[in-house]
Amino acid sequence: MSTSTLAQIKKKVRRLSASPSINQLTNADLEEYINTFMDQDFPSHLKIWNLNDTLDIYTVANEDQYSFDTTENFSISQPVYVDGYQATYTQSRDEFFRIYPKLITEYTGSSGDGSAGPYTFTISQVPFLKRQVTLSVIDSTGNTQSCHDVPDTLSNSTGTFLDNTSPATSTLSGTINYVTGAVSITWTNTIDASQSIKAKVSNYQASRPNGIMFFKDQITMRPVPDGVYRVTFNVYRKPIQLLDSAAGPEVQQWWQYIAFGAAIKILQDRQDMESIQNLIPFFKEQEALVLYRTATQMAEERTATIYSGVTGGFGGFNGLSR
Repeated sequence: MSTSTLAQIKKKVRRLSASPSINQLTNADLEEYINTFMDQDFPSHLKIWNLNDTLDIYTVANEDQYSFDTTENFSISQPVYVDGYQATYTQSRDEFFRIYPKLITEYTGSSGDGSAGPYTFTISQVPFLKRQVTLSVIDSTGNTQSCHDVPDTLSNSTGTFLDNTSPATSTLSGTINYVTGAVSITWTNTIDASQSIKAKVSNYQASRPNGIMFFKDQITMRPVPDGVYRVTFNVYRKPIQLLDSAAGPEVQQWWQYIAFGAAIKILQDRQDMESIQNLIPFFKEQEALVLYRTATQMAEERTATIYSGVTGGFGGFNGLSR
């Protein structure tokens, strides 16, 4: 019988933390300690070969930003491939937008008619970036009204507007289509006939992405995709959580390391520093044993030198690595 199931891990954790009774530590709390260690501490303490994986994101036309799933993955890295073509990758906004600047163009929309709206017009140059649209106008009181776009969550091509007043939480009546350029807006005050609405947008030419930026758990692509592409990343994922008593860790060898780690977390909450110090040597011993497999696997990888070839680093925009 395997000794690496959740039931066996829980049994060892109770022994290590001196918590044999559910009156001292409920099963629910015990499982929470175990899974917290696996989800948060394990991938932070160790970089295990077995947790290296790939992540596929499928693009949609005219969408340049995609969320990175931090519930299952710990970190993301290069190389990145778009439909099999290697793309450049960076985590620097400075480098990325120096190559792909978000240049703003101003267009003139409808003139006022003495009402608050709705005013409708079409921006001639399309498509343009989401989250980069601003509208402004001088109202009949002589004050400037302005707003910015908020993309719809259920549509890939339309958005609405938020007032730029502080705090910018007031939704204005209106819509925008990023692909056709159609705009409709109703202001909070009336607009005189002598005033025109100004629209600022950042135009782009859609194509297959070849530049990727990762910043604040958001993946940004340039050029903006013109259709569906498979974008494949290297990721360091989190261990799969243990959800039932028969479940075990992905590698059986990990079970004692997990047990020691969970027990230490329990003792930390009890502020039992003496017991923690007693467990630390055994915890480190298990950590070394878990790392040994990764070290053995990595020993097969040739040490990189200047003659090993270039990488897909962000300097790869010019075919060079840093």
